[in-house]
Formats: sequence, C-alpha cells, structure tokens
Amino acid sequence: MTRSPDHPISRTIFHVDMDAFFVSVEELFDPSLKGKPVVVGGQRDERGVVSAASYAARKFGVHSAMPLRTAAKLCPKAIFVNGHPERYREYSAKVHEVLGHFSPLVEMASVDEAYLDMTGTERLHGRPLQAAQRLHDSMKSNTHLNCSIGIGTSRLIAKVSSAKAKPNGVFWVFPGREAKFLAPLAVGDIPGVGKVMEEKLHAIGIQKIGDLAKLDDRDLENRFGKWAWRWPESHAVKTQEAGSTTRSEKTSTRNQSATSTRSTRTQPMPSACNPR
Repeated sequence: MTRSPDHPISRTIFHVDMDAFFVSVEELFDPSLKGKPVVVGGQRDERGVVSAASYAARKFGVHSAMPLRTAAKLCPKAIFVNGHPERYREYSAKVHEVLGHFSPLVEMASVDEAYLDMTGTERLHGRPLQAAQRLHDSMKSNTHLNCSIGIGTSRLIAKVSSAKAKPNGVFWVFPGREAKFLAPLAVGDIPGVGKVMEEKLHAIGIQKIGDLAKLDDRDLENRFGKWAWRWPESHAVKTQEAGSTTRSEKTSTRNQSATSTRSTRTQPMPSACNPR
C-alpha cells in the first residue's frame, strides 16, 4: 500500500558510537590494560592533551582534551599510553566494513562513530532492537570491540540517545516521543552546543531543551542565529505540551521518556520495545 504524503514512513536512524575506542583498541594489543584507568595521548609529564580515557579513568574526572599533567594529578595511578593513529585507522576501517553489511547508507562522523539509515531494512535485519542486537554481535565478533547504539527518527535523536546507551547498550526513542524525550534534557546535550553557548542560554533562563519554549522563533533566531533550527526536534519541543509543562509534569514527562528502551548487552535484549 502506498502511503500518502500526509502519512510519511518514519525514518529509522542508528547512531553507532564505539565505546572508549582508542582505549579499547589499545587493550586489544595489551590485554593487561583492561579494567584499569588508562589515558591515551602521551605520558603524564608531557605537555600534550588526553586523546581518550578509559571508563575507570573517567571516574576521576579525566576526559579528552584535558592536559596530560592535569589528568595525572586527578588520577595518579592512571596508565599513560602513547597514541597509535595507524591502529585506530585500521580498526575504524573494520568498523565501517561491519556497518556496511547492515545498511548501504553509512556516514562516518568520525573515526569512531557513524550514522546508519536503517529505514526499510526490517525484512533483512528485523525491527530496530533486533537489528541493533545483530549489529552488536557482528561488531564484537568481527572487531572485538563494543559499541553503543542510539535509535531515532533523525540524526539528532539517534546521537543524543546513543549517549544514554553507554556503555555497550541500546537506547530507542519511539517515533512520536521525540519532544518528550528531549524536553527534560540539558541544553548542553544538543550536539554543537558548547560551553559558551550553554552559558549564554543559562543566562536567559534556558536550562533544559524544553525551556526553548520560553522564546518565540524570531527572538531565538535574533539572539543566537539559526543554530536552534538545525534540528527539527528542538522546534518540536516548542510546539508540543512537553515544552510548557509544570515542574511536576516534567517529572512525569521524564518517566514517559523511559518508554524508549535502554538495554545493556550484559543482559538479554528484549525483542520488543514495551513501555515500562
């Protein structure tokens, strides 16, 4: 049956983000690093910056782009490893090869993350959660690396939800629930909103994405240009009730957003996405 333009087929976009990619690759070459606080990018007394940090090191506040010496102060017991770009390129190519078996529409956003347009692939790979499970299994068996997968109807939703899936999990935002998912999130969760922009938004009372409803379209554009309209869902929050809820309703909205599914690969992945 052909659908009319008024009822378009919902897109299915995966954002696949490799977990602690540089560190994970280094662990393949030196298994003794597994589970330990590891910092990739240089030695503790050098002037460089952190390229990547293991989850164990992140617990101490270590993060990418931080000076190596600062990382050493925050995590004295961290193991510092020089980066190996050739290894990362090799494994990035392996990741791309795996992704290509799931969709012909693959866009590598960086060496360790990619967008897949999975629209119309259900006959081949099953529903989104089933496809994500297959992708997880294929990635692990072919690269020995873990990944996190965000599923949504757009790149923005998929990108934001993959962060909620970490580490090694899946987070699916149901079609039609995008605004309720975004509304309670911090504006800094929007890709491209850095610290400076975040501070400017906070200064005018915009803390959450749902708070964008406080500004009309023209006011928002006059203040910040067209950045806010790069993502249709940010505008959707303004036009749905989620953007103007009371404090108690926002708590309810946050719970409703949990109908999107997050499941780690350490547990059986559900075959269907049911409200909790």
